Amino acid sequence: MAWRNRVEVSYGALRRNVAVIRALAAPRAVIAVVKADAYGLGLERCARIYHEAGVDAMACATIGEADKIRRVAPESRILLLGSPLPEERSAVVASGYEPCLSTIEEVHEFAQYASPHAPLPVHINVDTGMGRFGARPADALVMVREVLAWNSLRLAGIMTHYPMAENAEIASQQERTMAELLEQLPPLPASVWIHWHNSEGLLLRPAGPTTAVRVGLLLTGIVPTGCPDPGLTPALRWVSSLALVKHLPRGHGISYNRQYVLTRDSLTGIVPVGYADGYPIALSNCGSVLIQGHRCPVLGRVTMDYLIVDLTDLPVQVSPGEPVVLIGSQGGATISVQDIARLARTIPYDILCGLRGRCDIVGVP
Repeated sequence: MAWRNRVEVSYGALRRNVAVIRALAAPRAVIAVVKADAYGLGLERCARIYHEAGVDAMACATIGEADKIRRVAPESRILLLGSPLPEERSAVVASGYEPCLSTIEEVHEFAQYASPHAPLPVHINVDTGMGRFGARPADALVMVREVLAWNSLRLAGIMTHYPMAENAEIASQQERTMAELLEQLPPLPASVWIHWHNSEGLLLRPAGPTTAVRVGLLLTGIVPTGCPDPGLTPALRWVSSLALVKHLPRGHGISYNRQYVLTRDSLTGIVPVGYADGYPIALSNCGSVLIQGHRCPVLGRVTMDYLIVDLTDLPVQVSPGEPVVLIGSQGGATISVQDIARLARTIPYDILCGLRGRCDIVGVP
């Protein structure tokens, strides 16, 4: 069957990746990060699969995302990684979500909204160098003690975040800061999660006193640049089909602004995917797609709705309807999300979160 613009997400790959990560992280708990529509793979789909596969909690950025998780995995613990807006705090308490707090004011307000009959689980976020959410260590220490003093709150976790886990000097300093903070606290119940490992941190810096890990990109089967592959399976495949095949003469311009001019008589193909669908315009004149297991270069500027590709060197004849792979494998060739990100001079997260518009995102075995 010919597909115009189809993103396939493999249920089996997602389940296998959860199993690999759980084994890698053991005995620590695994928090699956599913913000930004589970990094473009579909929040409800992924949340259901991750929960069934045995993750211990899920984390997201907004209440709207948390509500979607709750609908498909009602028993799951749900962390809100950023500070809820003041108008959202009562709804957080009513829903039993676990906010990650950055200020003493947040502690006080949530304590007043919550009830001693159903203490709200909260996480104290420590800013050890990210400069985004989180309290500075001295303030975080006060916040932890304050939470322990309120009977309407329950300390569920203490956390921080690596800005660059691959930098050993910076990451080590963050870990020392957290260790010093923890040493100043009374013994904490085993139920309190200590967590700061993200996907890169888990692979590059697996040791430490953490009792939970937060992973997002790894669940999709994408290994961050510079990290060892623990045996993950890419869960995403992006496919299309040729909409048109045409011959053009040497010297003919291609796409807007004539950024490419044919140097030979050529056979070209039109693929009905463009930057409106998340294919980076930065791949103009440097990207490629797979057709019949062969790489076919992208010619000229990527347009809003279409790519123009060079079919001249294909060893077989092709016609409209011919399958095209933008991300994934075909024959013995593969184009990975990492490949796309590298050419576009961005990061895999950006490519995944960019899948949008007319992409038909579907689950497959």
